[in-house]
Amino acid sequence: MRSGRAAKAQLAELISRAVPLEGNFYRSVAFRHFHPDDVVSGEGTRLHGGRFVPLGIAAVYASLEEETALREANARKRLLRGRGHVELRDYPRMTYILRIATRRNLDLSIALLPELQSMLAPALRRGDHAASQALAGIWIGAGIESVVFPSATGSGRNIAVYLANAGKGSVKVHNRAAVLAALQRSKP
Repeated sequence: MRSGRAAKAQLAELISRAVPLEGNFYRSVAFRHFHPDDVVSGEGTRLHGGRFVPLGIAAVYASLEEETALREANARKRLLRGRGHVELRDYPRMTYILRIATRRNLDLSIALLPELQSMLAPALRRGDHAASQALAGIWIGAGIESVVFPSATGSGRNIAVYLANAGKGSVKVHNRAAVLAALQRSKP
């Protein structure tokens, strides 16, 4: 019981030390999600939830490295279809550069105290997202806007931005106008 209390105290301390985050991040999407506004809508996570995103919460995922974004896309396909490669029908794909700016970010990819690492371990495993969603519910309720966490693919880091907490404009497609112009030119 002591370690449970210690982990909760460390989580509260981590939340209290949230820091701003700003930078460019990567998101790989299939054709059906090509429109830049779909990429940053958070609608998919609101409907389905995900790692560190409870059902009903609009959030945008991205990766800190482009390679991680591509590995994440392949891992999701493997999970959904039992295959590791991208099917030809899922091409073309597009990797967007997202500009993200939040005021209160948690970084779970850094060295954490042992009790907190034990609390986070189930949340970082592949498969069931219940543990990560329960933790996210705590920090979302405390006003956290984004969280950086290790990729379940074995290397790299991802970010989830909670749109209700982060506010409008916290996630933007870096070259939205150019993408829209290219999509318009490609219409028959």
